[in-house]
Amino acid sequence: MPVRPTDQSTMANTTPQGPTEDMAARALKDRLELGESDIDLENRRLSRDAARNALLPSVALTAYYGGSGLAGLQNPASGTISTKPLDFGGALQTAFNNSAPDYYVGLTVSIPLRNRVAKSDQYRAELETRQSELRLEQLKKQIRIEVRNAQYALEQSEARVVSARKGRDLAQKTFDITAKEQELGAGSNYQTLTARRDLAAAESTLVAAMTAYQKAKIEVDRAVGSTLEANDISIESAKTGIAPSGQ
Repeated sequence: MPVRPTDQSTMANTTPQGPTEDMAARALKDRLELGESDIDLENRRLSRDAARNALLPSVALTAYYGGSGLAGLQNPASGTISTKPLDFGGALQTAFNNSAPDYYVGLTVSIPLRNRVAKSDQYRAELETRQSELRLEQLKKQIRIEVRNAQYALEQSEARVVSARKGRDLAQKTFDITAKEQELGAGSNYQTLTARRDLAAAESTLVAAMTAYQKAKIEVDRAVGSTLEANDISIESAKTGIAPSGQ
């Protein structure tokens, strides 16, 4: 796909602006690292709860009921008279009329006593949960610091660009005046070359300041978590291959 720059202005400001606290709050909402840390913390808490449950008593109640379908010819040696049916249909009927039930009821109580393995698992799960919580808080603190530093760097870079542009304009005017004086015979070639050198140095300083400013803008977008939004990149569009309407 061809690259079509949309930021034609040197100082076009597409980065998030506002108070530092608002930008930090936005970063805490949009930064992907926090989402990953939240998922990790949730998993740690589930593991901790499972380890705690392993130390609790457990009660299991089981019950079973079934019917037997009895049918067939009577054993002559039994000496009794059987009323059971002889065919398959009769066997199926006796399976559901409660004439030959088979049932079972059981209660199992398990009480863990000095389960050292489960206790060690619980301690490890508690420690991992605390560590995950600590990492999450450290990440939040780091994000706030990154946002603050990025915003300060952007402001300083913008001031350098303004200063460098004024220096370039002054060097341009000095060069124009020196060249005009030389043209009129009031100046020397050395003065003109010196002014041209100063103008080239001022332009180089301006380019360096503008480069630093663009880097600062990118850093602000990264710190706030708005890199995709600032570059009009849509994950859904990348998946489907269809550009959003209006682009």
